[in-house]
Amino acid sequence: MLDKTQRMNSLLDWYDSLLTANQKAIADMHFREDFSLSEIAEQTGSSRSAVYDTIQRVQKIMEDTEAKLHCVAKYDARTRLYQTLRDLKIDAVDEILDQLIENE
Repeated sequence: MLDKTQRMNSLLDWYDSLLTANQKAIADMHFREDFSLSEIAEQTGSSRSAVYDTIQRVQKIMEDTEAKLHCVAKYDARTRLYQTLRDLKIDAVDEILDQLIENE
């Protein structure tokens, strides 16, 4: 299982377009750039508690969306299957895999 930050980064890769500009900025600073709540509050001109609440809201949006759509889980499963096929070391299969991955 991924740690919380890695999981949130994966979820953000798929679903960040569902967030407001402010939510996205705060999520990026917190999860991708590892800013503290205080640093984010200073950058955004808001309180630590407002930043905390936004992060909690973002996490709920991301987890609820993944629970409905399963995009991250399906992508991870496909990636594992691609690697299993790649490990067969069959040129024709590798060529097809390259095309599949290019179309992801």
